[in-house]
Amino acid sequence: MNKIGKNLIYQSSYQILKILMPLVTVPIVSHSLGSSGVGEYAFSNSIAQYFVLITALGLPLYGTREIARMGDNKKLLSKNFWILEGFSILLTSVVLVCYFLTGWIFNLGTIYFIQSMLVVAAGADISWFFMGIEEFKKITIVNFLLQIIMFLLIVTQVNSSDDLIKYTVILTSAAVLNPITLWYFLKEKLYFIKPSFSEMWFALKKSMVLFIPQIAIILYTNLNKTMLGTLGSKSFVGIFSNALLVTTVFITLISSIDTVLMPHATRLFSQHKHNEGYVMIQRVLNFEAYFTIAIATGIVALSDKLIPWFFGSSFADMNTVLPILSLLVIVIPGGMSISRQYLIPQDRIKEYNNSVYLGAVISVILNFILIPALGAIGAAIVSVVVETLIWLIRLKDFWKNTHLGYSRWQFTVNTLTGIIMIFVIKCLTTNMSATPTTTIIQAALGASVYLILTTILKANPALPLLKQMWDDFSKKRNGHS
Repeated sequence: MNKIGKNLIYQSSYQILKILMPLVTVPIVSHSLGSSGVGEYAFSNSIAQYFVLITALGLPLYGTREIARMGDNKKLLSKNFWILEGFSILLTSVVLVCYFLTGWIFNLGTIYFIQSMLVVAAGADISWFFMGIEEFKKITIVNFLLQIIMFLLIVTQVNSSDDLIKYTVILTSAAVLNPITLWYFLKEKLYFIKPSFSEMWFALKKSMVLFIPQIAIILYTNLNKTMLGTLGSKSFVGIFSNALLVTTVFITLISSIDTVLMPHATRLFSQHKHNEGYVMIQRVLNFEAYFTIAIATGIVALSDKLIPWFFGSSFADMNTVLPILSLLVIVIPGGMSISRQYLIPQDRIKEYNNSVYLGAVISVILNFILIPALGAIGAAIVSVVVETLIWLIRLKDFWKNTHLGYSRWQFTVNTLTGIIMIFVIKCLTTNMSATPTTTIIQAALGASVYLILTTILKANPALPLLKQMWDDFSKKRNGHS
């Protein structure tokens, strides 16, 4: 198996773990802390994320790209790593001071101060280095172990609304231990080269180009939680955050493809293999769409029977919010694929920024209009409108320059099949009670309908891939016989 295949397995296996964990931890946390407790954590976290953003300063994207360009030259890898991490360490110290001053001035509470460790975690994060050299095994192993430890602690320690501080400590500790552990593996990859201040300043300015759109991104992904807590209530934040969590879990799984392919796309374009890169992106878009449409329509179909037993009675308003947010499962991975595999690897930062800036402006305006009137529903509508707009802008840019994009036939058939799946599930399970068994039956029924119809209508992109794998296997078997 080639390096890309192995990396995809490592990333996907970890992302699957991140999907399975919430199946146990989210019901425990939601039932124990309630919508107000979950909302208090999410509100403080939304403020902490602004400082985490400043600390990261675009380094995850910029660092991955720069390290990927160094190839296997240990001296260049070492020099560039310490230049990038050098300014990150200095910046983290300054941001921490500002973080504590903000908490003290606005009296943001204990949860907020505990989450200061998230800033430390962002400053110590060096996963971008291992992504740049396309070595995902170590990242995956470390993440696996920490996720399991965190899972065990949540299951055994979070039992009531009084355990909010415990819950916060568990999550922030895992966030800090993750990057710190990766430092152990650095010694075999590079050696210390003292960076000059001018080199760090130059890297900081280059990283700022990717940081500026990150500010815009957080305005349309994080501001809604802050505004919900300020203009509405902590319960609104809890309802919106848990609904967003459901979609984020699936988006994270799908995005593992982009994480693995971004360094590969960078190398293809740096070697002027543009057509090969464009075709790869088109295949990824169609492959992602097949699964994201199924997941999004599945969320719509399952939500009314899933929410009561999974989240608890205090999250009943999620029945309206979650189906709206389900559309994010389609549009966010599509937009991310184009930006990470097409725009960023080709240094088309201006086009990347423009879509983000427009999304941020519209998000701020719509949040101020809709959140006071509609609460969590308004925040959900804003999120979907903004992310859809960004997806369409990037898709148009990709098509304009390559004349490639989604397969119209496949996308249309997948969408219609997903709608049919919703009606079948709703009709056949209307009178069933809201239990785990019902959800399992609904999921199995929906998957069967979707798989069968898309296969019959030849709108399943996995079939050509499976056929190619079978042909390759047959050739090898015949060659050995």
